[in-house]
Amino acid sequence: MKGNKMHWSSVVFVVMATLLLEFKQTSGELTLEEIQKANIILRKHCQPTSGVSDDVLEASMKGNFADDRNLKCYLACMMGLTHALKNGQYRAELAIRLADDILPEAIKGKARSVVEKCRNAADGLTDECDMAFAIKKCAYEADPEIYYVQ
Repeated sequence: MKGNKMHWSSVVFVVMATLLLEFKQTSGELTLEEIQKANIILRKHCQPTSGVSDDVLEASMKGNFADDRNLKCYLACMMGLTHALKNGQYRAELAIRLADDILPEAIKGKARSVVEKCRNAADGLTDECDMAFAIKKCAYEADPEIYYVQ
């Protein structure tokens, strides 16, 4: 499994780099459309890996976070691929750097604020799936408008 994680971490990097080159973003920022495309690629890996159903996943995008192990592990997979969650640690500083580097200027401040609000959401948790669930649920509650870009 560890080798598989390494492979998908590389895929994430390549996807982001390709999107940046393809759309020739001189500032390094991605558009919301490009972020959605990247999320689709990540979802195609994390959904089958976690086994989360479309219904549960779509409900979570609307703020209905089912206490579903597969959903929790899907969120951990997504966060793991971006390295925001690694080795049982939420890497808030990395999440802020990613927001600063790739998000459109109009939502960078909101994203930073969400990360700060949710920085300690997983304190006391040891399971990465539970940690990701707590962080992402906090992120949705903090700002549902930008939840999908985090």
